[in-house]
Amino acid sequence: MINGYRGSILIFVLWVLIVLSLLSIAVSRYSSGDIRLAKYESENIRALYLAKAGIAKMVIEFNKDTNNYDSLNEDWNKEQEFKLGSGEVTYTAYDEESRFNLNSLNLKKEHLVMLGLDDNLSQAVLEYKVNKGDKGFEFAEELFLIDGMTRDIYMKLKDYITIYRGNDPKVNINTASEDILRIVLWQDPLIINKIIVYREGNDGMVGTEDDGVFTEDKFSSIFESFGITPDNVLNYQALFSVRSNFFRITVSASFSENKNIAKHIMAVIDRAGKIYCWKED
Repeated sequence: MINGYRGSILIFVLWVLIVLSLLSIAVSRYSSGDIRLAKYESENIRALYLAKAGIAKMVIEFNKDTNNYDSLNEDWNKEQEFKLGSGEVTYTAYDEESRFNLNSLNLKKEHLVMLGLDDNLSQAVLEYKVNKGDKGFEFAEELFLIDGMTRDIYMKLKDYITIYRGNDPKVNINTASEDILRIVLWQDPLIINKIIVYREGNDGMVGTEDDGVFTEDKFSSIFESFGITPDNVLNYQALFSVRSNFFRITVSASFSENKNIAKHIMAVIDRAGKIYCWKED
């Protein structure tokens, strides 16, 4: 009887040990999960502030740029990176004034058709802009409020347009793509070709040291070399600028060996660092 009693106690103790072991494993796993989550959140926050540092560094680059033009062979147009401890950041800038301004005073249906919209949608965009009055488009995704706009159309359009520059109609002649030049100068294909050839320089490549650069003091003489009369040069000066004040910065930052833990920021700013658009993920 005593042996049976002792055996029952032993079995009970063994069950208690098993239960305690299982609880210990569960608590350990739960704690481990909390630790991993805390580490992830910590690295995520550090990556965010590191990405913000990338934005700040690019603003400093703009402040160092004291010449009277902006072109694709300058340092701000090159991808840059820096490290801080185990953190890594890559950042670059794009000229927002190389895009076509949907809030332009000179916006016409022909411009929208050249951007790839059909007649009906082009007219709808114009009417929407007119109805908005002085505000115009306040964010690019506002286009989805217009009947006929689809995601596919928007995705084809978004890299060619801007809405952050007030109603300024000018684009930077040094940085605008050939597609944008065609929208601005759709009636002047020969001039478009001459602009592209001049910008590429002798090596036929844009973004290199021998690029031809339009500046304020050379603008007229360059166009006159294209065969444009001095009186008509004024028409081109009304369409183009040579120096930009608005830029789009993209930054990727990671503070972890796991590169999937990264923060990405896209910001549209002016040269002084004022923010007009901020998106992060």
